[in-house]
Amino acid sequence: MSDFSVLELLARGIAVGAFLGVASLVLRGGRSPARITGALFALAAASHTLTQWPGVEIASALGWLIPLVWVLSVSGAGLLWAFVSELFEDRAELDWRRFLPAAALFAIGLGTLLAPQPQAFMFAHKLVSGGLIVHALVLVATGWRNDLVEARRRLRGPILVLASIYALGVIAVEAGEVLLSREAHALSPLAAAALMLLGLLSLTAFGQADASLFGAATRTAPSMSDEVEPQRRPQPATPLSGADRETIAKLETLMRTDRLYREEGLTIATLALRLKTPEHRLRRLINQGLGYRNFSDFLNSWRLGEVEVALADPVQAQVPVATIALDAGFGSLGPFNRAFKAKTGLTPTAFRERALTGDVRPSA
Repeated sequence: MSDFSVLELLARGIAVGAFLGVASLVLRGGRSPARITGALFALAAASHTLTQWPGVEIASALGWLIPLVWVLSVSGAGLLWAFVSELFEDRAELDWRRFLPAAALFAIGLGTLLAPQPQAFMFAHKLVSGGLIVHALVLVATGWRNDLVEARRRLRGPILVLASIYALGVIAVEAGEVLLSREAHALSPLAAAALMLLGLLSLTAFGQADASLFGAATRTAPSMSDEVEPQRRPQPATPLSGADRETIAKLETLMRTDRLYREEGLTIATLALRLKTPEHRLRRLINQGLGYRNFSDFLNSWRLGEVEVALADPVQAQVPVATIALDAGFGSLGPFNRAFKAKTGLTPTAFRERALTGDVRPSA
């Protein structure tokens, strides 16, 4: 083995150790959807680091672990997509459908092993992987403005984007190998160095991240009624100063009295201007003071509260559900239906039927 091969093997060993450390750190705080998918992606990154080694030394050392390592490696882009989706969408429970892209990549990967002419399967695998990574990048970029969790906002750029760019580069090289029927072993040391750097950066970032990065929202939905029982009001997630409580009171007035949540295209920057407070302070108050992790989630809680009250009102029994939803500020029916079902466990129509008969009451 040449000196360069020894250095590459060392770099890959460091990368594998770092990614395994990330998996351990991510799982250390619990078993939330983001933690589970994050640990699986870290294991996939470690597996990818091993399977991309051009020599036979690693394969012989892994022995019976080879099939598991191969499955994780071939499913890597799907697991990255699942991790990004869970990390930034704040779901309370893990949805098994998040793993469908990873399962599809696994199935295509089997085709590369079993088909007499595997080139088409190999290219399809790179194409699907590339599409998933591009969509993950879109999720990272588009959700940045609405993210209220500071630790998560800091994580978007330096780790996830760099990891995605690296993965896209690997896919481009490997797709070129398939199309040109040439191998690019010369790039293997460079890939090993990049993986080592990414592994160490990831280990540092996740080692310093606080629990809020993966934690579930602690919010209590606001009430649309003027006669609100104290225990149903939004409860602060952290102690608030007098100035903080005053700002939150002004915020509640804008939502409850002025119904600002109905305003089309309302952003947290616009809301901060209305409150005459710095944007970063408003983010902190909504996140740490009220327990919301996403600005859209905060607005939707008020919108859903209005919708529930309207659906339970006999006077509005003939008003179409779509009209009520759009008047409350929802831009389209798809997101509204999903948000309503997630909160109440019922479709809007079913909720209205049961509310008008007294079987259910508006929760907000």
